Amino acid sequence: MSGRWFLLAVLTASYGAGAFGMLGISPLSPSLVEDFALSRLEVALIVPSIYLGGLFFSLPGGQLADRFGVRKSLLGGLAVVAGGLLAGAWAPAFPTFLACLFVAGVGWSVVNPALGRAIIDLFPVRERGMAMGIKQMGLTLGGVASALVLPVVAASLGLRVAMATCAVVVALPVALTYRVLARLDHGARADDRPHTLHAADWSWLRRPALLVFFATGLVLGMVQAAVLSYLPLYAGQALGFSAIQAGLLVASSQAGGAVARLALGAASDRWLTGQRSLWLALTGLVGALIFTTYAAWPVNGAAFAGVLAFASGVGAYGWVGIFFVVSAEVGGRAAAGLLSGVAFAAIVVGLLTGPAAFGLLLVRANSYALPWAVFAGLAALVTVATLVAGPAIDRQRVVS
Repeated sequence: MSGRWFLLAVLTASYGAGAFGMLGISPLSPSLVEDFALSRLEVALIVPSIYLGGLFFSLPGGQLADRFGVRKSLLGGLAVVAGGLLAGAWAPAFPTFLACLFVAGVGWSVVNPALGRAIIDLFPVRERGMAMGIKQMGLTLGGVASALVLPVVAASLGLRVAMATCAVVVALPVALTYRVLARLDHGARADDRPHTLHAADWSWLRRPALLVFFATGLVLGMVQAAVLSYLPLYAGQALGFSAIQAGLLVASSQAGGAVARLALGAASDRWLTGQRSLWLALTGLVGALIFTTYAAWPVNGAAFAGVLAFASGVGAYGWVGIFFVVSAEVGGRAAAGLLSGVAFAAIVVGLLTGPAAFGLLLVRANSYALPWAVFAGLAALVTVATLVAGPAIDRQRVVS
């Protein structure tokens, strides 16, 4: 499809705007703790509330993308996100705020399958890793921007204004890109259906390699959500950083994820294209090493802490692009959206359980050493499982 790189730029910017709002909740966690008088364990409810809607709506969201096309599903999802965040800006109590995040999460669950569908529609196999990496950079760059901007807005104008800022930024693509994305407003072609996996009949559940693949997404989702939820609090409580310094560490981790997603996507197109799962093993290894460092050695030097945070982003966020490329290629043109939805649902289970597990370990040990060590072990487990099951996982892919 001609103009695919321009369309990718538009999709990436739209994804970044959505990420600004959704990932912006993490650097606002110190302000949320103060505004709602939260305990350390209650903090673990924030990120899972965002993704709980994804657990129920990611598969229907994938079907929407396959049936109605990218434009309607993507922009409709972002509109729901903006509405949920705007309502959250004026939530009178913490339970109401969590309910608003749930609504925003329902909209967010549609966005990833729609973008997976777009990558399969627009790009040949030798460009998909790079394209997915660029698209995923939108997520992490949106997270970097929110980590830099929102703590300052909250400190100067208050939490409510910061949340309203999230909603406005998310709404921008809905207002600006409807006509531009018209070329993507179609569903799966009927002549594609006989040649690709029908995920709707749940046949993928009978494929052990795919179950292992989706299980690695669950575990990596746990790791990602734990870092997203607790890195800013770890920086403040264990390293003695201010809220703005903690925001800078979050920005460093998001920057590491952005660079890793682009670099790993390009590498998977050029080398080991038929073995993309090996790149998942690499990110698991990086995460294991960094989290072990956090457990054994709390580094409070600003420069070194920033370097470690950057590397933690490689392990916590760098895997996502490769993961969605593999899931979309398993689905092929007829079911790329739905299998991307399955992948997102697997990640969501991890996003829901990861912060709670980290928080419970933190409360039990009254130290960050134990939870970081446990999550280092989980990241190492992903590396081992992916190396063992990788060849079978890669054989499931449809690469036409």
